[in-house]
Amino acid sequence: MARSRRPRAPARSVTSPVAPAASTARAVVREASAFPLGALMLAASVSSWAQAPAPADAPDAKPGVLPAINVVGEVDADNKNDVQTKKTNIGKGTQDIRDIPQSINVITEKLIDDVKMDTLKDALHYSAGITFAATENGTDQDIRLRGFPVATTGDLLIDGMRDPSQYDRDTFNLDRIEVMRGSASMIFGRGSTGGVINQVTKKPLLADQTDVVGTVGTEGYYRATADFNKRIGEDSALRINAMWNKADNGGANVDKKGIAPSYSWGLGTRDEFTVGAFYLDVDNIPLSSIRWLPNNKYGITGYTAAGVPTIGALSSIAKVPPGNFYGTTADVLKGKAEYANAAWNHFFDDGSSVRTQIRTGTFDRQQESTSAGFGTTFGQPTTYANLSNATILTRNALTPRKDEYKGTYLQSDYSKEFDWGSTKHSLIGGIDASWEDTSRYQNNGYIFNNSGRGLVLGTRPNTLVGTPDNGAGLTGSGLTPIYRDSSGYKANQWGVYLQDLVQVAPMWKILGGIRYDKLSGDFNQYTYTNPSCVNRNTGATITTPTNNCTGGVQLYRPGSPFPVTTTTELSQGAWSYRAGVLFQPTPTQSYHVSYSTSFNSSADTYQYVTPQQANTPPEKSRNIEIGAKLDWLDGKLSTRGALFYTEKTNERTTDSDFAGSSYLLSGKRHSQGFELEVVGRITPQWEVYASYAFIPEAKIDKVGSTVVPGTVGSDVGLTPRHSGAVWVSYQATAKLRFGLGMHGASENRPLQGVTGAASRTASTPGYMVGDAMAEYKFTPDVYAQLNVNNFTNRLYGDQLYPGFVISGAQRSVLLTLGARF
Repeated sequence: MARSRRPRAPARSVTSPVAPAASTARAVVREASAFPLGALMLAASVSSWAQAPAPADAPDAKPGVLPAINVVGEVDADNKNDVQTKKTNIGKGTQDIRDIPQSINVITEKLIDDVKMDTLKDALHYSAGITFAATENGTDQDIRLRGFPVATTGDLLIDGMRDPSQYDRDTFNLDRIEVMRGSASMIFGRGSTGGVINQVTKKPLLADQTDVVGTVGTEGYYRATADFNKRIGEDSALRINAMWNKADNGGANVDKKGIAPSYSWGLGTRDEFTVGAFYLDVDNIPLSSIRWLPNNKYGITGYTAAGVPTIGALSSIAKVPPGNFYGTTADVLKGKAEYANAAWNHFFDDGSSVRTQIRTGTFDRQQESTSAGFGTTFGQPTTYANLSNATILTRNALTPRKDEYKGTYLQSDYSKEFDWGSTKHSLIGGIDASWEDTSRYQNNGYIFNNSGRGLVLGTRPNTLVGTPDNGAGLTGSGLTPIYRDSSGYKANQWGVYLQDLVQVAPMWKILGGIRYDKLSGDFNQYTYTNPSCVNRNTGATITTPTNNCTGGVQLYRPGSPFPVTTTTELSQGAWSYRAGVLFQPTPTQSYHVSYSTSFNSSADTYQYVTPQQANTPPEKSRNIEIGAKLDWLDGKLSTRGALFYTEKTNERTTDSDFAGSSYLLSGKRHSQGFELEVVGRITPQWEVYASYAFIPEAKIDKVGSTVVPGTVGSDVGLTPRHSGAVWVSYQATAKLRFGLGMHGASENRPLQGVTGAASRTASTPGYMVGDAMAEYKFTPDVYAQLNVNNFTNRLYGDQLYPGFVISGAQRSVLLTLGARF
């Protein structure tokens, strides 16, 4: 990851055979050519509506040959120089943020570098309204936005295309991270109830520059990144980003490396091409989780069927030192991400353009981790009051998980600006398709042993609170999982959309869009009959057989290593809509009202698809938003605010009459609140980034008849009332710069059950985590940077699960040296 500041490249002249029909961010050369098949029909029909007329003073020219002119344009904006950006690619093509009637938050490379955020998860701590759920096996990819899931519904993107697989997402190849809040299925297809998160990768530039950055820090932290960019010819360039990272991390080791080469040619011409690849290899030890601990408080923990509240003990995160690792040597988090990608941008004579891109790759992930629970303290049950270094911790394995994922994604987006009568139109439309093939594995339970229950993983020994990272391994048989198929699927999806932004008056614009998606696939579930030992007279399982289940009433049942496969066929389609009105009285003011929809298919979580789910139509959601985007100080400072109401109108739930055959779409929940962002420069010396979300209400409105009593009206889990982040930097001298920031949230609760309701028994208190930075430039191209993150060493619950919690990162001190040449 490059770090030193670089000046923006100057405007460059390009000889073009025709003047552009509309102002663009960079020069392009336009002439006739072939068009990608995916947008051919759309392009033909739109071009026939409104062709841009030739200039009145254009000189005569031979057929097919237009007079050459000089066009001056800019290269892409440099996200290393500012925390502010006014353009985004998240809305299909490059657009002004002010023209998108939804809340958008952008985390630029400069902010990523300033705070030293190595992973996507680190960076998202600086975007308000985002929380993280742990899962049954401790994976950390379950992201929530406005209280709705993101990762599990395929709402993570790379350069605008789906990125649904599970892997450790590093920031070394990211130019910025874009967060669009609210329903967005009209743009991206299924999912996107709470919003989407787009990872924008680094692209080749027409410049010669190499950035090398090295960082050392506490807990055995070492990281090196390189960003090599070489201009190969007049319109071609090569860029290679690479990363190596190791850390002891108190036992939760980090060991990963990655490389991302890309090559572009035709830059600044009418046909721009890019090909690239990405490789990431992770061999980490995952963070250990810890069970909730009773905190000596009592409250309402549930309701009887008659609606009478029940009183019970409450629990919270145990006050153990941040960063304490209570895992074992058997814990592992391994993964590989490998993909290739290509893109083609074509610019037409009439000012329209098309972008076609494809990505195909494989993603592997394997995780085995530990959850620590509380035994006794000096022979007494452990509570908040008597917790000490002498408290005994039990250790249990979380469900081992292994996934293999293959995905291919293709999309083609057409854009055109034209006048039609008295109105001006900015039209975008296109198609996208995906092909996905996934296998999931579980621990093999077929091999018989004296427990009579197949291959049981070894036991994790107890430890003490005061002896973290004690090097303990497993005891007994089954020291490592032996995996077998548990589920898998092959699915394909296609979607087509059209959107138009119409300027109906000098200050008014109207947005309308529509999309249709179709998803189909085969989803397999594998069940096994494991060896067992039973009583030959009663058939009851003997849990502690003797002599390998021989003698007496013991009867050995061999089971079978071959699974019974249950295949579920799924085929679903859905429409999505988007509408908005923008009022822009001046170039620095934009006010909007918008309405958008989304849908979640029964296959959003794929491996959980069953005949019951396949018989259930898609869930539907909607988002209503009123907002404003204002620029100040000659555009150097941007403020963005919005009031929102996001509602899932027919959530999957169960009813006692239909629970065996399908879910009912009778559930409903919503969240509503206010979001605010302030980004940019207050003065040439002071730069600020602030993101805040206030969600005073997130409720379960309706459930099925089989849900726990008292669920209706309860709060939604993983949706704190307040959340946010702020980062302020000050250029004290020409060479010295300081930065100070904080991120945090108010009280947060994990989920309970399947409704999304918040746990009544477990919660984490509100917190604020402080980060600090100092940078010194020895020369314009050589610098040193010191970071102290979580400088108060604050303990806080970062990833929450009904049964346990994973705390946030402990204090770290990092020293970075960077150079450009």
